Amino acid sequence: MTSISAHKTDVGRVSKHNQDYIWTDESNQVYVVADGMGGQDAGELASELAATTTGQFITARLQTHATAAVVKEIMSAALEEANETVMQAAQAAKQDRPMGAAIVVAVVRPPTAYISHAGDARAYLIHQAAITRLTADDSWVAQLVASGVITEEQAEHHPLGHILIKAVGHESPLEPAFKEVTVTPGDWLLLCSDGLWKMLSQEQFLAALQPHEATPASAVEALVEAANAAGGKDNISIILIKITA
Repeated sequence: MTSISAHKTDVGRVSKHNQDYIWTDESNQVYVVADGMGGQDAGELASELAATTTGQFITARLQTHATAAVVKEIMSAALEEANETVMQAAQAAKQDRPMGAAIVVAVVRPPTAYISHAGDARAYLIHQAAITRLTADDSWVAQLVASGVITEEQAEHHPLGHILIKAVGHESPLEPAFKEVTVTPGDWLLLCSDGLWKMLSQEQFLAALQPHEATPASAVEALVEAANAAGGKDNISIILIKITA
């Protein structure tokens, strides 16, 4: 098995600046989406530093046949390195507002994909027309859902949904989440910033993907168009990976 991918980042219909950043290495099958925060320039810098530091750290150290334990160790170390890098940049810039980035990372080694994240950037698996979210948001409203105070549906549109309890650049150690998932030919992995998942339901993800199953690039375009048609209230960043035979 192998994989093919496509990606796109779009400013959306409300913001004038894009604080998202995508980093990919197709040959090593390493993919990163970062969503910056801390104001225009700070957010742009945070997302770029977070994504590039993470991606480059992983590709410099990851061997083709690394065990799951080694992959987890490298991905965790990469995100901790990105965390320190963004924290140092914030200190150098003397930021008044917190500077950081939500991040989601995938290392694809069929039949296994490894996912790590911090914040509310998400990963999904689409398998046989069913979609599963692979990440749990590190956010205040996610904690409310976990404690039963509000429902998952209420959380998707909660006015305080942007408040994160964990993000690259906020505190050390970062302690990112890690997950392994089995993938088979025909499966999709979707990595995205909240500018996508806050605009579209999971059913809308599937509807946008189904007419474009053979072309990840067309599917990415369809998802961006759908998110903008729904309001485009934030920057939209997507990496779509299709597992092939």
